[in-house]
Amino acid sequence: MALRAEERRSARPGRRDDAADASRFFSRVGYAALAIGAPLAVIVHPLALFIVFPIGVAMILMAAALEAKPGFSDRLARDVMTAPFLALAAGLGWATLSILWTPYPVSALQHALKLALLILATLFAVAAPRENARATDLYLFPIGVVVGMIAMAAKGLAGVVDHLPDDGGLAAGEIALAVLLFPALGGLTARGRNGYARILLILALAFAYTAGNAPLTIALFAGYLAMSFAISDLARTTRELAWGAAALVLLSPLIPAFAPTVAAWIFNVKLATLPPPYAILSVAADIFTHDKLRLLIGHGFATVARGVHDQILPLYTPRSFAFTVWYELGVVGAVIAAAGVWCAFRDIGKAPPRLAPFMIAGLAAIVALAFSNVDFDDMTALTLIGAAIISTDVAARSQYRTTRPSAASLANL
Repeated sequence: MALRAEERRSARPGRRDDAADASRFFSRVGYAALAIGAPLAVIVHPLALFIVFPIGVAMILMAAALEAKPGFSDRLARDVMTAPFLALAAGLGWATLSILWTPYPVSALQHALKLALLILATLFAVAAPRENARATDLYLFPIGVVVGMIAMAAKGLAGVVDHLPDDGGLAAGEIALAVLLFPALGGLTARGRNGYARILLILALAFAYTAGNAPLTIALFAGYLAMSFAISDLARTTRELAWGAAALVLLSPLIPAFAPTVAAWIFNVKLATLPPPYAILSVAADIFTHDKLRLLIGHGFATVARGVHDQILPLYTPRSFAFTVWYELGVVGAVIAAAGVWCAFRDIGKAPPRLAPFMIAGLAAIVALAFSNVDFDDMTALTLIGAAIISTDVAARSQYRTTRPSAASLANL
């Protein structure tokens, strides 16, 4: 009996070590899938991201289960009860309710379910891991940004040499760069790798200039400006960006509303006769003024994408997130979105001082993409935002002896 007891005592540490080793392995694979696999996946194939992202989240949850730490329910409740997450839940609830009057209820319900699953997966990937993140997991995200730029450059050169048309992979990769860059920079700075962070930022800006993609350039420029202001005065930057972003969301219909008048003053022609992007503004103006009563509750979830596909809406219908919110969810949805953006910028002020400027820059880049003509309906951009939230959480958990900020602050979009 004594021998068996001794064998059991000697076996327990081994089992604990095996579980810890397996947890580290699954954690490394999961974060590698999100950090390196996600930017590569969007470049290789339009659907590859939706395979890589669930695998990465599943690996993170398996790692957390093998090395379970107490407090999961507390961390989950802390993220759920943040103001931005409550605004996100309210927006999803209103979108789901709009299924009652949308002309595409089946597509709307499917899209709402996809969004709910993405939110749950991101929330669990943020709440499940242990409090302290490993540096080796953190460095995977900057490496993924560099690998993504190399893959985009290689694909672009191959397309020029072989005269192949772009299948959308380059545009998706540029969105991935805009969304994932600033969380990766925050992770490097959190570990004191300021030199590497500067090199990565310079490479990204040079790549954006070379690529010539307008949404990428606008998003990186907006993020860089927000980061610069936040470094000098964090409190004032969060306050002014919160009010500015909320005002942009609420007042965005005024841009197409006054665009025809401004075009008549400046060009002395009708807005519809001008080439893009003016033609897009003309279509937006016609849509907004066609049925003013619909601006209150919107036309219903998933109306824009299906309406363009079925040729009910014009081909040049704007695909920006700001327009989609107003057209599909009306004033109610716009108010919820504005409240979420306002709360998100204000809550970032509670983050660790080293990380907060990069969180502000990341959110500013996402808001800039939301006002660009970037299609958010195919879930690619939203899934990349989920990966960026997880990257930000890893960077926050690498800040030992500091308050861990809720990554749900970035989830309002």
